[in-house]
Amino acid sequence: MNQELSFYPYLAPEEKDLLDHAMQHLSCRKAQVVHRHGDTCVGLIFVARGRLAFSILSEEGREITVFRVEKGESCILSAACVLQSLDFESHITAEVPSEIAILPAPILSQLMNRNPDVERLVYKQAVSQYSSVLRTMQQILFLSLEKRLATFLLEECQRRKAPAFSCTHEQIARYIGSSREVVTRMLNQFAGRGIVSLGRGTVTVLDPEALEDVLA
Repeated sequence: MNQELSFYPYLAPEEKDLLDHAMQHLSCRKAQVVHRHGDTCVGLIFVARGRLAFSILSEEGREITVFRVEKGESCILSAACVLQSLDFESHITAEVPSEIAILPAPILSQLMNRNPDVERLVYKQAVSQYSSVLRTMQQILFLSLEKRLATFLLEECQRRKAPAFSCTHEQIARYIGSSREVVTRMLNQFAGRGIVSLGRGTVTVLDPEALEDVLA
């Protein structure tokens, strides 16, 4: 598992030993909070199985999922105290039962200080994930709900490599920064136009070209 970390091949033998002995392995149940803003800095989180969601909270308490961490990926923003550049109300939860590995923040910081390749790759991934945060916020600020939902449906099909996927209306609402009731109403409108079909906890995209037309 450790070998799947992006910077592992760049570690010296003694650095690999340090990382291997420091990694902590945890099992997470669905909806379990892995980390929340204000907790002791957790460090880098690697997903061996399952999927995590990184969400931010508005001042009104609305939750928006800004990106997800899939199997084989790492969450660097969980080590924001190491990066010393990010400060917003956030939490990380397991969207499905998951197996994760955590590299504690002090060890990650030590490796970054000793090895420029680790520092380079950590910051590269942090920029990518922070860009996902900004992209999501930009969509919420500047795109209509219809376009945000169309964008989500197209990207989810691409992510899952299938036209059908499991997702509740509540989850979709968090992904696009809306409410469950509004998402349900918009999905029903799409279904009425033959763009999607809806099942219990599932969505099937029937007409991706129509979704592209929404974005035009």
